[in-house]
Amino acid sequence: MTTAPAKPKPSPTLLVLLIIPLFGIFVALLMLALETRQQPAATRNFTPAPPRAVVNFKAPDFELPLLDGITLVSPSDYAGRPLFLNFWATWCQPCVRELPAFEEFIAEHSDESNGPALLTINLGETAAEISGFLAKIAVQNLPVALDINQVVKLDYGVQNLPTTFVIDGEGRVRHLKLGEMKYEEMDAYLAALEAAT
Repeated sequence: MTTAPAKPKPSPTLLVLLIIPLFGIFVALLMLALETRQQPAATRNFTPAPPRAVVNFKAPDFELPLLDGITLVSPSDYAGRPLFLNFWATWCQPCVRELPAFEEFIAEHSDESNGPALLTINLGETAAEISGFLAKIAVQNLPVALDINQVVKLDYGVQNLPTTFVIDGEGRVRHLKLGEMKYEEMDAYLAALEAAT
């Protein structure tokens, strides 16, 4: 009489090698679930974090033409006023999203002779390209300087777009904002400048 061969038992090492990856996947899913629960709901109002004075250097001076190709503009033109100096391009989606906020900000402070100012610097595009683009998105009252050769970009060390420098009335860069700027953040930066003085 022949006996049936015994079923091979799985090796303990093989079981351990199967259990460890499964345990890792379980832990990763658990951490992802906890992180998702801690994120704020998308429907909450935007509340900007208070600005931090992470920079403190003299803003490099420059002279660039505006869109009309005739008028030259420089940071020294805004002496005594807070200046938001923004670097952007038409192909940059976060840049485009912040333009209406900039236009609203300019309109809000247009009556203040010593109030905050805004100057945007477009990188590498022609006046015709920019004018056509602004007309298409219905942005009309935005001061745009042309840094066609991107020399000013290098002077300011700009690597990503959009980048905004917040310059105080004495011409010193006090804050640096990387990424899209919102109207509420501009108010927060102004308050931080006033508190510092």
